[in-house]
Amino acid sequence: MIDLTKKGLPNVVEIGGNPYSIYTDFRKWLKFEISVSKMQPEEHIDIKYLFKSHMPPYCNLSDLFVFSRPVSPLPRQIGAGSDAIVIDYELDAELIYAAFLGQYGIDLTEVEELHWHKFLALLKGLNESTRLREVMGYRCYEKRDKDSNVDVYEQLRLAWEIERIAPVQQEDIDRFNNYFD
Repeated sequence: MIDLTKKGLPNVVEIGGNPYSIYTDFRKWLKFEISVSKMQPEEHIDIKYLFKSHMPPYCNLSDLFVFSRPVSPLPRQIGAGSDAIVIDYELDAELIYAAFLGQYGIDLTEVEELHWHKFLALLKGLNESTRLREVMGYRCYEKRDKDSNVDVYEQLRLAWEIERIAPVQQEDIDRFNNYFD
């Protein structure tokens, strides 16, 4: 979450109580998020490219998630919620590109540097009229009337659904974290 009362944005992650200087450009963190989403059990991902000077001797994914997935107090989670994946940074790259260019005039292939938190804020702020937001809506759609034979939105949700390849379980995260201990 961006704090407008402070000048600048975070450029360190705290690991084991120590701050480590990191690269903040959205490209590095997209690469990280894509790697995590594809991570198989027993697999370790390379994260050296995230750190500017030196890498910590150990690193928990949860330490990196504090930066890559900043918690926002709103919207509140109400009810059970859906576990559908609504965005995949790799599969949706063209839709993300088109949305940023169309709404903000930002060419993500040419922008010199864009802080990850700015990228996330702009992503959250996309209009409902962008194709990306439309597709994200399809992916989280839940059919209400079970008796209806044809549900156009259910068909669109299925057409755009992102299938889980290998969900990262807590045991996988622990195994990754133990690799650095």
